[in-house]
Amino acid sequence: MWWTYADPSWARIAALVPVVVSCAEAGDEVANKILLDSVQELALSVKAVVKRLGLCGEEGKNSFPLVMVGGVLEANKSWDIGKEVIKYISKEFAWSSFN
Repeated sequence: MWWTYADPSWARIAALVPVVVSCAEAGDEVANKILLDSVQELALSVKAVVKRLGLCGEEGKNSFPLVMVGGVLEANKSWDIGKEVIKYISKEFAWSSFN
């Protein structure tokens, strides 16, 4: 825990993603929970931005472009973080993806 407080930069935290993904792929339940929680938090952030900017229209039914980039989304083998985020977002919104 002290390690994160010493330098809480995004890059330092993001550098752990491949390790967590590897552990989750090896069956580690804690690592899998970390990834699932992270996916849910990212999806909630996307939903908040979409609603705040009105990207889905007044009735929430309009489609909108969704672009996801970054090392965290690419730092996986079989555990597809981007796909999991899209799954959560798709439950509420129509969208277009340009990866």
